[in-house]
Amino acid sequence: MKNLKIDFKIKSATKKSTIGTSRIGTVHASFKELKEKFGEPHDCTKEGEWESRDSKVRVEWAFIMKNDKRLVFTIYDYKNNQPLEIIKSWNLGSRGKDKRIIEYFKNKQFEIEFC
Repeated sequence: MKNLKIDFKIKSATKKSTIGTSRIGTVHASFKELKEKFGEPHDCTKEGEWESRDSKVRVEWAFIMKNDKRLVFTIYDYKNNQPLEIIKSWNLGSRGKDKRIIEYFKNKQFEIEFC
């Protein structure tokens, strides 16, 4: 069987495209590491598209695979009141445990675990 190259190109996802995602695991990284790899997260404490209406999420990164619009993943804090700078375990959300997500995070040298 021929190995297929997986395209790891991602782009920012819209809030609408994250509808239907749920927690599939944990990303073990610092806030600083996540910002270095993914840029600034969405501030879910401010009014607007990314606002967490129930105040359970303060920050969230959301991405969609460029070559497969069905593959969306999110990284976020959930019910965690610690200062963002000391959090080392973040929720990972998606619409399923797609092997491309595993490969993507391995490629980025992040440790993840699925629930």
